[in-house]
Amino acid sequence: MLTGHNLELAHELLESIRFFNQRGWSPATSTNYSVRSEDPQRYIISRSGVDKSKFELSDLILIDSEGAVLPPFTRPGVKASAETEIHTALYARFPEAQCVLHTHSVLGTVLSQELMTQRELVFEGLEILKGLEGNTTHEHREILPIVPNSQDMADILRSMENRFAPKVHGFLIAGHGLYTWGCTVAAARRHIETFEFLFECYATKRRF
Repeated sequence: MLTGHNLELAHELLESIRFFNQRGWSPATSTNYSVRSEDPQRYIISRSGVDKSKFELSDLILIDSEGAVLPPFTRPGVKASAETEIHTALYARFPEAQCVLHTHSVLGTVLSQELMTQRELVFEGLEILKGLEGNTTHEHREILPIVPNSQDMADILRSMENRFAPKVHGFLIAGHGLYTWGCTVAAARRHIETFEFLFECYATKRRF
């Protein structure tokens, strides 16, 4: 059972999960989400196998930095996402990160697959770029890496190893979805919305 500030964080994360589902960015049981708890080495994360349209507060569980489910959430059938390793690795790499979000929008999935050979999406000159933490002007070149998909999370992390830069705000897994993070749940959610708007701009420009 989550209490105190952890409960507040869980409510905020749940609100974002429901919003993403309503926007069609987290269909069925796909996607996963987490927030750093009061204990910085423990994380509140969405449990595996739950349809996001039916997701409840009780579907958020607590894990340690190794991804192990912690009491009182160690119940039969309760497990963290298969992609938990990506969450814990991102928290370790970015100590300032308080929230990690992973969505599966149609546009993000299709663009990541179609543009895999170029290994990145580049966005320039758009006002919405200021929606990404630390960006203060539209006169900016934002690079979003694209890495190959794998059922082994270590492979995905290895593909990203040399592509993290001081200003990277996320990455796409080809044919899969978007990962981003932020210093609060609200910041990470804003990153999702910003990237989705950028995906729409990119796809629209390709039609002209």
